[in-house]
Amino acid sequence: MALAADPEDLTYLRKQVWRWMAGCCQNVRLHLGALIRHKPLLALWVVLAVFEIVTAPLWWATPFAMAAFADRPLPATLGWWAGTDLLLTAPPLLYAARRRKLRTVAVLRDLPCVYATKAVNLVYAWKALVVELLLVPLGLSKGLTVYEKGRADTPLAAPTAAGRKRPGQASSAGRSGRPARAVADAS
Repeated sequence: MALAADPEDLTYLRKQVWRWMAGCCQNVRLHLGALIRHKPLLALWVVLAVFEIVTAPLWWATPFAMAAFADRPLPATLGWWAGTDLLLTAPPLLYAARRRKLRTVAVLRDLPCVYATKAVNLVYAWKALVVELLLVPLGLSKGLTVYEKGRADTPLAAPTAAGRKRPGQASSAGRSGRPARAVADAS
């Protein structure tokens, strides 16, 4: 079991989510062709994940579109949408709470945080799609080139005598346009 340290504030959450999303999209850009040839089922899951990112704004806009174009009252459509989304979100959370022996009441109490996290993830997932899958291939951006840790308790360290960085330090390995890499030494 690996315990993760949650980001302490929005600044660190943004850094963490950008690193995850941009790294994922870099891998899609660099390896999707090989995945399709050698692991087609995994490639299908990757394409479905990208499709989910692309269509997520449509889902979030659904109640407003229905109210505007189907002449339905906004409170009723928001209620329908929120209920449907809750039916899709709650079962995995409740299952995880049961498996991890967490208090169900505590998990349900924190449910609003799930939606805040979904919103942050959506913003950075779209940014990563645009940057890594559109701007980088067009030569308009270098994409994720600096692996910046998102935790406050991971201070930046000075380079070692050999010129390499210590663990937790932002890496400049990607300045050549290659994907970002974490740089660490044995100390």
